[in-house]
Amino acid sequence: MVFFTTLIRRVRGIRITINFLFCLIFNFLILIASAQNIAINESGTAANTKSILEIQPDVNLNKGLLIPRLTTTQRNSIAAPIPEALLIYNTTTQCFEAWNQSTSTWVSFGCIGCQIPGAFSASASSNPSITDFDANWVSSAGATGYYLDVSTVNTFSTFVTGYNNLSVGNVTTYNVINLDCGTTYYYRVRATNACGTSANSNTITATTSVCGPTCNTQVWAAMVNLNTGTQISQGTTQAAGQKWCYNDVASNCTTYGGLYQWASAMNLASTANSAFQYGAALPSCDPCGSGGKQGICPSGYHIPTDLEWSRYEYCIENTIAPTGATSLVTFQTTTTYRGSATAGVGPGAKMKVAASNTPAWDGTNTSTFSALPSGYYSGAVAGFGTTTLFWSATENTASTAYSRLLTTGNVQSSRGNSSKAFAFPVRCLKN
Repeated sequence: MVFFTTLIRRVRGIRITINFLFCLIFNFLILIASAQNIAINESGTAANTKSILEIQPDVNLNKGLLIPRLTTTQRNSIAAPIPEALLIYNTTTQCFEAWNQSTSTWVSFGCIGCQIPGAFSASASSNPSITDFDANWVSSAGATGYYLDVSTVNTFSTFVTGYNNLSVGNVTTYNVINLDCGTTYYYRVRATNACGTSANSNTITATTSVCGPTCNTQVWAAMVNLNTGTQISQGTTQAAGQKWCYNDVASNCTTYGGLYQWASAMNLASTANSAFQYGAALPSCDPCGSGGKQGICPSGYHIPTDLEWSRYEYCIENTIAPTGATSLVTFQTTTTYRGSATAGVGPGAKMKVAASNTPAWDGTNTSTFSALPSGYYSGAVAGFGTTTLFWSATENTASTAYSRLLTTGNVQSSRGNSSKAFAFPVRCLKN
């Protein structure tokens, strides 16, 4: 009898304890819903007024806080969308990690087994051109590689194609290509190693060079004449990308651009000067876009075809005042001089620099094409100060290609065939 009485008392005690516990939980939930500051502790101490929730040490100071512990595989299985700042402990890397929504990456910190890369910063960009620039940064201690972001907005809400979390290897500079001219870009970097990835670096602003002359949809490179490649002695057969400077004077290349044989301009071996590369009268695209032949032009640009040259000449005569009326077909099919012969109207006048320019010529330059009297080489140098020719990508015979000629005293422009072994300046058209 005493046993049963004791058992009943114990059961009643359990019931009382359970009822009390449910009441406590209910009141605690009400407290959470209504309170501004919540403290979890054994002493009853109020929470700090600056906190929503404060977890204080127990009386014996021998307990801590455990957050979810996941392997990298388990972490990667978390379904999207992942909330900003979701916190875990990665048992694979032995690092605490938080989710960064703006970069769609897990950012590591407080690594126990090893250390993520140390603090570092991005540096000013360098070598800007019309289509690219170099992104730079200082090295980060312990880094084995870097990730690069490039955007047209400093919030990085959108990214340039191919430059969202791009792994660029263990380098401290990277050439960002296929950009638009005259455009401001922003870049930032993260360092990485086996322990994890750092937070974003500071943001750097970079601007590509200004755009060149335009007419309708055609955009030309914003340079006078191309001046790239290694200078060699005049008359020596050029390898791909090599150049001559008029009279072997390097400063003439600086001012007027290099003189290139056709094969060199197309970035081909010298044998291309006497053999078809693309077939008779090819390439013939108009517009060419990315299908054009880049040659020695910068990324995103190409050597204009014969048809693209004709379209430009037609466009500037017919759309830039004072206007003429020569048809596109006439520009495309007529050899020698074409276009209006009226002063200031024809394409030659509009393409050549004016007498007020330095160097000067007898054009109006209303197209801003800024053609210079660079001269040319056809077995010997000639035409300096009075003449220029430009290569097209279009072959006519195995040993000739179409070109454009501008001369002093003529407001028209000339379409003709020239020996590929001759050397002319090069202009580049945007894809």
